[in-house]
Amino acid sequence: MPQTNDSRDFQTLMAERSDAKAILAEGDSWFAYPRRFFLFGADANIIDHLADYDHLVIYNTSSNGDETLSMLSGEQKFSLIKRLKYNHFDYLLFSGGGNDIVGRYDFDFFIREKGPGDNWQDCILQDRVKLKMQQIEAAYRTLCELVTDYSANPDIRIVTHTYEKLTPRKTGFELFDIIPVGRAWIYPFMKQKKITKAADQKNIIANLLENFKSALARVENDYPFFQVVDTHGTVTRNEWRNEIHPTPKGFGKLAKKIYNAALSA
Repeated sequence: MPQTNDSRDFQTLMAERSDAKAILAEGDSWFAYPRRFFLFGADANIIDHLADYDHLVIYNTSSNGDETLSMLSGEQKFSLIKRLKYNHFDYLLFSGGGNDIVGRYDFDFFIREKGPGDNWQDCILQDRVKLKMQQIEAAYRTLCELVTDYSANPDIRIVTHTYEKLTPRKTGFELFDIIPVGRAWIYPFMKQKKITKAADQKNIIANLLENFKSALARVENDYPFFQVVDTHGTVTRNEWRNEIHPTPKGFGKLAKKIYNAALSA
């Protein structure tokens, strides 16, 4: 599979496939979620599936839990700049924003307890949502400006996605899909805040992700080389491995949509 997280291996792969498209992938667990048996098992994230295309060579620097703001600051920012500056990439695939919104210590920042007579809209602290979306949008604009200044390939394209409107559930990370290791937090937190109706829970998540998609659209409108693939409505209810990660099949459908929309030309 033409995927690596090592710069020398990347150069070797590109030398072996001179006509391949060179891709730098930076992102969160949707680009880095582990296979069932870590080194073995079905493709477990978007990049795993895209790496099955022989004409794509992917330098994957993604890491579970990364937030957009952290990927574009400090050492991670400098590492990204160096990779862009000293390698010729056709695409930069970027997955960021999910942890900024529904992360373990981020999601509760937006939600208030549901009181008598409240509807689901009353449970969202919209001022805080607006503030967070401004931060995420600014980070993506920073990404575009960094690529403009530092990319060795002036014709590089940035491709990102909108995640999926997940359904809060009790299941967290399970080792080998059997042994519970990580706990769910969206569903328990909503119950704690007395948001117990499944429809209310799903509507709140959908609202946050629609705000995120709107922020990305504003960036896309201003940067011609920045493309947003709308992945909402791709993964079905039965294609979730846990609360925030699709199954291999679900990730495969997301990868196919990104490929068809942005990488197949």
